[in-house]
Amino acid sequence: MNTIDRIKKAIKEGNFKIGYNTTVKALKNGKAELVVIANNAPEGVKKEIENLGKVAKSEVEVFEKSNIELGATCKKPFGVMLVAVTREKK
Repeated sequence: MNTIDRIKKAIKEGNFKIGYNTTVKALKNGKAELVVIANNAPEGVKKEIENLGKVAKSEVEVFEKSNIELGATCKKPFGVMLVAVTREKK
């Protein structure tokens, strides 16, 4: 299953978090299965999320498109820098 399909499935099931604070919290609590970063996210954020992902043993992927396209994938009318697919419903 590709990244977009995994995001869409998580949205349908309610197993996702959007945004920096909620994604970091999900990583620190071990609830993030996959984290997707928009390709135009600041380098500092990318590095921080990648490091947290390694510690949490979560998969981290850089989305091939910008935050606007990531937001559209998440059915949001705004840009989304980070999406966490979680292991449990919110």
